[in-house]
Amino acid sequence: MNLNKMKNETFTKPTLRDWQEKAEESLKGGSIDRLSTVTYEGIKLKPLYSREDLPSPIQNPLPGSSDFRRGYTSSGYLEEPWNVSQRLSSTSAKEMKRQLLEELNKGQSAISFNPDLYKLSEVAEIVEGLEEYPFCLMTENSLLDLYKTIGQQNSKGFIGKDPLASLMNNSKGYDNDWLEAIVHAKNSSPKLKTILIHTTIYHELGANAIQELAIAIASAVSHIERLLSEDFSIEEIVDKVVFHFSIGAQFFTEISKLRAAKILWSKVLEAYGLNEKLMNMTISAQTSPFTKTLYDPYVNLLRAGNEAFAAILGGINYLHVSPFDEPSEASSFTANRIARNTQLILREEAHLNKVIDPAGGSYYIESITNQIAERAWDLFLAIEDQGGMEVAIETGWIQEQITQVQKKRLADIYTRKQSIVGTNKYANLDESPLQNAVTLGNRLSIPYEKLRYQVEMMKASSVDIQVGLLCLGDLKKHKPRMDFVTGFLAPGGIRSHFIPIMHTENLKEQIENNPLSHYVICGANDQYDDDLLTAVKLVMTEKQSIFKLYLAGHPTVEEQKCWKEAGITEFLHMKSDCYHILSTIVEDWEGEVK
Repeated sequence: MNLNKMKNETFTKPTLRDWQEKAEESLKGGSIDRLSTVTYEGIKLKPLYSREDLPSPIQNPLPGSSDFRRGYTSSGYLEEPWNVSQRLSSTSAKEMKRQLLEELNKGQSAISFNPDLYKLSEVAEIVEGLEEYPFCLMTENSLLDLYKTIGQQNSKGFIGKDPLASLMNNSKGYDNDWLEAIVHAKNSSPKLKTILIHTTIYHELGANAIQELAIAIASAVSHIERLLSEDFSIEEIVDKVVFHFSIGAQFFTEISKLRAAKILWSKVLEAYGLNEKLMNMTISAQTSPFTKTLYDPYVNLLRAGNEAFAAILGGINYLHVSPFDEPSEASSFTANRIARNTQLILREEAHLNKVIDPAGGSYYIESITNQIAERAWDLFLAIEDQGGMEVAIETGWIQEQITQVQKKRLADIYTRKQSIVGTNKYANLDESPLQNAVTLGNRLSIPYEKLRYQVEMMKASSVDIQVGLLCLGDLKKHKPRMDFVTGFLAPGGIRSHFIPIMHTENLKEQIENNPLSHYVICGANDQYDDDLLTAVKLVMTEKQSIFKLYLAGHPTVEEQKCWKEAGITEFLHMKSDCYHILSTIVEDWEGEVK
């Protein structure tokens, strides 16, 4: 081939079918559809996306143009970086002031803490002299008193309270204090945003991305309607609105959630007749408390980093990254420093402030964004049909919708279909949880953490917290299931005790030599024969008051019936309800203690 011919050579454009065939080669003839998964939003995630997944092109595909999924300016964070707004915590106002000054000197760019932990006079002392920094404050107390205490003519950022989120917390919803506070701030602090839509409570109850967005938009509309009836103009209201989201573990879904939020907001404001130039959506975000764990807490560093990355790619304005020891009563200096530096690394080393919407144009992300936006809009309309957010909360309709998703999440962690590294998978029995840890709130890992706490308490009462593994024959025969069962028991804080069974007729003898109350038979399918069945029956005829025998594996329905009749309690396999089985074992031991 000569040089000219090489220059003019082109590659054949592959079709979608070509890509599918290549993928199926790697699957050795298996269908590519088996790689698809369904999210908690009911969206099917495919292994391969193409132009066909965007049936209609995005009308205004450039950043700064409607529907604003790509942001509100053509220069992204180059024009206005996101605010590093780490929410600090301290036992005293004096210490909070010292800590805040130190953090502001080391990269923090907004004032963020919980004002409800201090007296109003102390809050004033904390923020005194820091007028150049924006606020990022949320309260459950009197909003009016807070504005009167620290609100100034040049105050910026946001200070807010969401009456609907308070209503979800069984507190009062809309009241005169909320309205008077917004009116007061309108005159005394014109640059301050005051109308907060706070969705963290819904997220922590287990809501999916579609529910979070629908609730956020419905809450915003509820606030707007309240204030329109109080002689605010739509322009004045929208200028004061800020949304606060928690960012969960599903990286691409969370990016798409934030991009879809902008689409929905523009659609709402279009319905109110607002000019495109005024459709800016201010988003505050935090990495999710829902995903953090007490055990193997350093994994929380990775979780928070993943969530922070998603938040920034989604286009937030304020961001709090949770310290890895957040589930404990007080975060350490080191944990807070790492959390702050996570944002600084993403900004200064990963240069995310210099790349304009890197997710834009991805067939995968754009497709998910469209689906989330469309379904969230439908759910928003359903909330409005209920009478709006306030009525939907008061009647329990919102709670019921979220509970359905929460049950799916719990079922998945119970069966370990959804992994929580260090908690329900790859648990380390030699580690202790975070110091001063609490099992309150709505973190997803709490059921397993409570189970391990129960076991620790029983160990202190000298209960033998071990399950015997009756390992049949040679190592190569029993090792796969022995390893599986060891990992299956560990999330409950339960250790495995290896018991070799070279011959089936030794089963009863070995159990007598290793007196425990719970055992699991581990072997290969071809070892689960009639001789073993007979040996199990013999053992179970002389069982103790609390004595259970489990079988590692997943026999057929007919085989399970035979094993159950012989005395097998349950079968341990990949689809087993791990949490239920471990809970039952722990309950048996607690009965022994009593």
